[in-house]
Amino acid sequence: MRSHRIANIVDFVGYPVNRWNACVLACALWLVAAMAAAQPVQTYVLGDRFNPWLNGGEGIDPPSIVNAAAGLVDTTNTPGDAIEFRHKPGWISPLFFSGQENIAGRVLTSGFITAPNAGRGNEEQLAGTVNGDHLVAFERKPTLFEPNVIIRGIKIIMDFAVPVGVQRVRFYPRNTVEPTASAPFHNDFLRGYEVWVNVARDSPATPDALVARSLANEEPVVEIAVPDQYVRFLTIKSLAEVPFEIDEIEVYGTGYLANAAYLSDLIDLGARSTVGAVQWAEGAVGNRAFSAVGLKVRTGVDDTPILYSRNVYSFGMDGTPEKIGEAEVTAEEYFALERQDRVSLKEDVVNWSPWTSLENGGLSSAPGSRRYIQFRLDFRGDLFATRELDELSFDYVQPPIADTLRAEVFPRLARADEAATFRYAVRLDNEGEIRGYDRLEVDTNVQVEGIRQVSLNGEPMGFEVDFIRPGVFSISFPLIKGDGDLLEFTFDLPIFRFGTTFSGRAYNSGAGGVPHVLAAGNAVAFGPGDLDELSDLSVQIPRPQIGKLIGEIVLDRSIFSPNDDGANDRWPISFNVLQLLRPAPVSLEIFDLSGRKVSTVLDQERGIGPVQVSWGGRSDSGGLVPPGTYIWVLQVRANSFAERHSGVLAVVY
Repeated sequence: MRSHRIANIVDFVGYPVNRWNACVLACALWLVAAMAAAQPVQTYVLGDRFNPWLNGGEGIDPPSIVNAAAGLVDTTNTPGDAIEFRHKPGWISPLFFSGQENIAGRVLTSGFITAPNAGRGNEEQLAGTVNGDHLVAFERKPTLFEPNVIIRGIKIIMDFAVPVGVQRVRFYPRNTVEPTASAPFHNDFLRGYEVWVNVARDSPATPDALVARSLANEEPVVEIAVPDQYVRFLTIKSLAEVPFEIDEIEVYGTGYLANAAYLSDLIDLGARSTVGAVQWAEGAVGNRAFSAVGLKVRTGVDDTPILYSRNVYSFGMDGTPEKIGEAEVTAEEYFALERQDRVSLKEDVVNWSPWTSLENGGLSSAPGSRRYIQFRLDFRGDLFATRELDELSFDYVQPPIADTLRAEVFPRLARADEAATFRYAVRLDNEGEIRGYDRLEVDTNVQVEGIRQVSLNGEPMGFEVDFIRPGVFSISFPLIKGDGDLLEFTFDLPIFRFGTTFSGRAYNSGAGGVPHVLAAGNAVAFGPGDLDELSDLSVQIPRPQIGKLIGEIVLDRSIFSPNDDGANDRWPISFNVLQLLRPAPVSLEIFDLSGRKVSTVLDQERGIGPVQVSWGGRSDSGGLVPPGTYIWVLQVRANSFAERHSGVLAVVY
């Protein structure tokens, strides 16, 4: 692209090169370079016209291990041919069948068809019943070589490997639907039959279901309507003694596959890169509650996530080979080896990260800055409810912000309900050219109370607080890009939730909004109690506090007089909600000594953090309650359990 722009500038000048033209050209080149430097962020889009879904993103074919011991590898983007590209152009979804498509042939590519009680040697005939060849049929007729052929009870079983939506089944002999003068066997149709279906057949609790039965069939072309449902196994059973043949078995699909996976190519970004948030356009077909799509990502430093190896032998005096080790080879060399010389395939866990899940708009936690990236989409749905995806995109920058930014927090144990001071450290590791970082965001569960003691390699460093919000804070400082540079600072806040993680992201002000995710690990020795193997970004609470939803309850008084005289007119209570992952119902109710509810002081969803409420001595009907003793009940209800506290208070006048 840059060469093209320069050529356009030269063509536009259109004069012989002289000092003036050379000056113009130099200025133009400087301008082009400046423009490129000012726009460092690049964007990759999977699913657009340049990197279409159908082609996997125009990268390297994605190898997946099918059978490690046998050395079988699948390099398709759609395992099991389970992804739909045609139904809604530009989008992908699980494979869709309109009801007009015969899908019987799928058993030849991803399933099987068999007649288990018909003897051997029928494979070609059975394949002929689902491949559209009207000259080949499955025959159960006496011959000179087999005069006593079994006819009644013969079963043809089709296994689609995965459940597929089915709405209609049709079968017939030759010379019926398709004229075949050389095989005029239109009268050799099945005189009695049963048709059974099963979605799983994985236990006695999932028996086959009968969908059609006839003991006196007179129709050469049998057509059976099947209530829309998922079917994996379809069985046709002969119930007559009359010889028969089946030219074709047609199975008409409907709806979407329940499960499907899409694997992108191995996307080559060209060099080590920092990858930003991954986002995609997603739509729902039917009821959203019955479908979902999940995305996983992994990154690598080379162009294959599979480890190919060969056996290495030494030979004794008698020439007998003895295995002494293994040696890594290329994929081409591996498949050229004899089977006995191949080592079982393995995932390359050194050069490729494991698959990690990613939310829409989220950042990958895959390690470091790498050249290659791959995505996996897993669809789940129902017959007429599924998800579909348009484009998937992400921004990236080169060179990367860093190769590794390893961070830890200390201490890693703090009591809930109490203010605490934490030290935070980030160490930068480089393996080549990087941009460095000059801003850091750190996630918290409540708003921090202070940030101080910011230092670089042990020396105080100036900084600015960009913002402090309830769930995150940000600080800026001079650019950090030296290999081994150590940033440290201190902050204060109360900890409320079990397993709080102070995750973080580093930014470079010249790299747009593309962040580098901090990796939890050993960054520095904080001192006594900081064990290297426990270095992390998580803070736990003491074991006695684990499982508590309500922290310390503070009551200023247990007796009050709601007589509007300005003294002790209200009964205040404060407490902390702990450990909730999402808002949950919190209630505070007042009861009299007979157990009758008098007032609901609080009934709403609350997240973690402090709660302060008070009661003014009035009932739910609005009137002042009589003097006496009352019971207060405080409760937090989480998904799996509830926590309840109660006490006594008195109203006097």
